[in-house]
Amino acid sequence: MVDDPKKSPDSEEEKDEAEEKEKEESPAPAPKNPPTSKESAADDEDEEDDEEEEEEEEPAPKKADPPKKADPPKKEAAKKEAPKAAAKKKTEEPKPKPKPTGPIIIGPKELPAPHAAPVVKKRPALLLAEYPTPGKLLHAAEKLRDAGYKNFDTHSPFPVHGMDAAMGLPDSKLGWIVLTGGLTGVTLAVTMIWWMNGVDYPIIIGGKPGFALPSSVPIMFELTVLLSSFAAVFGMLGLNKLPRHHHPIFESERFNAATDDKFFVSVEAEDPKFDLKKTRMLLESTHADAVEVVEEELEPEPIPQKDH
Repeated sequence: MVDDPKKSPDSEEEKDEAEEKEKEESPAPAPKNPPTSKESAADDEDEEDDEEEEEEEEPAPKKADPPKKADPPKKEAAKKEAPKAAAKKKTEEPKPKPKPTGPIIIGPKELPAPHAAPVVKKRPALLLAEYPTPGKLLHAAEKLRDAGYKNFDTHSPFPVHGMDAAMGLPDSKLGWIVLTGGLTGVTLAVTMIWWMNGVDYPIIIGGKPGFALPSSVPIMFELTVLLSSFAAVFGMLGLNKLPRHHHPIFESERFNAATDDKFFVSVEAEDPKFDLKKTRMLLESTHADAVEVVEEELEPEPIPQKDH
């Protein structure tokens, strides 16, 4: 009996089941191009580089190194050499140049040294005597007048009757100065009106003359008063030697009581009879409470400049 080349359906099913079992039991197929050992090493290096870059971006704070301890023999040697080094520095340092005491020559002129301040000289300006009552002040003024003193003055909180006679003062010259100013005003007014209205530019109004005395009286009066006032003010300033912004007598603290309850006599050093010892003895003989020498500063002498 000849077998049929075609297989039966039962045999085909058995073959399919056998193939499926073989597939399940067989291991998974290997990849076509498996990575080599060189490629895997390169990947590891790339990963390490990435980690190092991240660490560099966030650096950790460095800890300070602990101070090194010097050896004890070195410390002792440094202590011994320190004074020697300081002595060498002192000897090596240049000595400062002495400051100039004379004039400094700069160009064609001589200038004084910056530290050479001018010496302030003083001289006696007046003698000041203090008295407790106006009667003693009057008596002291009479004594100075009899001794021949001219340049002296009295200072009191209020006017003292009879002081002008006690000081030997003549009548004031201010009245004559004011009279001169008034007469000058009258003369100037009359001359101005006569010349302007009667001679230089006459104008006839209502048949009246160019110069008439009754119509000139108001102008004459105004100019008389104006020039008399000026003469009184400026004459008073001249006779009193004003304005004088400062007087040596204000250097005395004792003189502050002149406007309160004390009386003073001052004798100027410009008086021809002034002598420091004799004038002081004279003031002390008037039973003064205190006699004080008041000094004033002299102007510093200019430093001569030489042309080169």
